[in-house]
Amino acid sequence: MRVGVYVGVPYGIDSVRQFLSKLISLTQGVQWLSVDDSVETLSRLEDSNVDMVIVFGGDGSLLRFIHTHPELMGKPILHVGAGRINFLSEVLVTEEPSSVLRVFKGDYYIDERELLSASFSNSKCYALNEIVVRCTDPGRMATISVTEEYGEELMSGRMDGLIVATPTGSTAYSLALGGPVVDYRVKSKLIVPIAPFSRTLVPIVHPYDVKIRVTSMDESYVICDGFIKGKAVNLLIEPWPERVKLVRLRRIMMYEKLRTRLLRP
Repeated sequence: MRVGVYVGVPYGIDSVRQFLSKLISLTQGVQWLSVDDSVETLSRLEDSNVDMVIVFGGDGSLLRFIHTHPELMGKPILHVGAGRINFLSEVLVTEEPSSVLRVFKGDYYIDERELLSASFSNSKCYALNEIVVRCTDPGRMATISVTEEYGEELMSGRMDGLIVATPTGSTAYSLALGGPVVDYRVKSKLIVPIAPFSRTLVPIVHPYDVKIRVTSMDESYVICDGFIKGKAVNLLIEPWPERVKLVRLRRIMMYEKLRTRLLRP
């Protein structure tokens, strides 16, 4: 079994090293390889030939991994939380590594998460959490309209920007703006205006498979999962064909994590 290791946290590195060292000592028949030279003690992964990837870090580290290593995005990913919220992680770096040993025997579930893509100006990007459209001038509002590709207008007006989020992203930027939490088993996307001028512009839960076109009267940044991918005045948002495969020890843990990690008092 070949396992890639990606460490995306600049802090708490000692805890990560201890967890990884103990995990390696507990496993047999596993070839451990470092992604991006993030673990100096391991040989570097030179191709995409791995059975699984372990990502250490917070939720942002997981997003950074799938954007910097798209060739590994389709591999099973075991996310070990070493950040602040760790909502997407399966285990925490403070737990005993023995808790994940069953994974190396094939005893785990795959939690597939859908992504969205944005096509604009001969460019294309994808997002696990959200696609954000924001005016390039932070001191100005943008006039943005959203329509189904071959259908009716969904919203139009002045706003600071627009978020189109997956159910996975419904607990991120969208939630901070008052959007609802959407169970990731519901095949949908969220369309959330950022600081709209009119109160009639409200968040919309929209079918995942229906393409939408976002048009801005001003040149706007296209931001995928926090990474600026370019500028556009017109973009098409649609499903991305690939999915992120998260390794789970239990089938459903979303609401437990909401209570204990995200919505805790």
